[in-house]
Amino acid sequence: MTTPVRPLVQFVSKPIAAPFRDGTKCLVRDLVTHFENVDAAVMGTAAGAPELLGKARVQPIYGDAGKFAPGLRQNLQAATWLLLKSRADIWHFVFAPNLRSSQVGRTLRAVRGTKVVQTIASPPRSFAEPHKLLFGDVVVAQSEWTRAEFVAAWDPKRPMPEIVVVPPPVPDVPAPSAEAVASVRARLGVAENTPLFLYPGDLEVSQGASRVGSLIEPIRARLPKAEFVFAYRDKSAHADGHADALRKTLPTAGVHFEKNVPDIHALVAASTAILFPVDDLYGKVDLPIVLLEAMALGTPVLALDEGPLQSLEGAWRAPFEPAAWVEQAVRLVENERENALRTAEGQRAAREHYAPAGVAAAYERLYQRLLGRP
Repeated sequence: MTTPVRPLVQFVSKPIAAPFRDGTKCLVRDLVTHFENVDAAVMGTAAGAPELLGKARVQPIYGDAGKFAPGLRQNLQAATWLLLKSRADIWHFVFAPNLRSSQVGRTLRAVRGTKVVQTIASPPRSFAEPHKLLFGDVVVAQSEWTRAEFVAAWDPKRPMPEIVVVPPPVPDVPAPSAEAVASVRARLGVAENTPLFLYPGDLEVSQGASRVGSLIEPIRARLPKAEFVFAYRDKSAHADGHADALRKTLPTAGVHFEKNVPDIHALVAASTAILFPVDDLYGKVDLPIVLLEAMALGTPVLALDEGPLQSLEGAWRAPFEPAAWVEQAVRLVENERENALRTAEGQRAAREHYAPAGVAAAYERLYQRLLGRP
């Protein structure tokens, strides 16, 4: 009996190369390393990607790993490859929809006639004229909020593509050693049993950082020794300026700013809880990877119950009412049962809802259906 040929899926994304701290790159990596029934090719650099060895073909399409957002040159390199060299059965685009890239994708699909899965890596600034942003045979949103926003904005006179929700996978995160966790606290000057709250997010777009800042004094009124960390990445030249401006509004004691943290998993594991009252995730994935990793590592997550975060299974979610957030933060410290419950809920969600093997299998079913295979 002849062995069936496995379909080849070509991922179209920013360069898949280390470091893997970007939600889009993590998604591609975690899918291809957990596929069971398809072969995968990814767009990378000449340096390759040892993490994908034996799991995917890494094509040296890009000259370098690039910045947070791909430039025109990288887009042209990817488009040229698809037009002239790709022999894949399916193209899987993973990017934040924008007019230029979506138009290129739509044109390439029409010219080559290849089936397309399009994952919305992060929501657009505006959902106006969604037909110009979505071009896949099947479109995948990573939260119900994003799917609903596109559906609501769609002109009923136009045929709408199938839009489904598949959550992102939580990366396989080895638990940091006790020594690594202790080292983080020692570097910050925070004692082992001192409550430590972490905000691992944007300082420039949302109100998340300022909202956490507003919680510091009321939390410390209940937990005088509590300390707080704002961990951010310098995605733009303005990041440090925003950090300095925020720092001036906060108490001088018990507040730390950490930029481009090299041991983010150890910092997460060292934290009592993640505070994430973020109201605007523009430029970010729907469900930030660090939140999924935190739950997998056993650190409770407190998240805003609005927008894409409404789909964050395993977290304590609520509107931003400061008194309620303060109360929940304090309960995690003072009530062992509450802490254990929140920890267990997060780990269950990471294990069941965001398991990489399960998410990869959901995508494989989409590919097989598009190709008309059982």
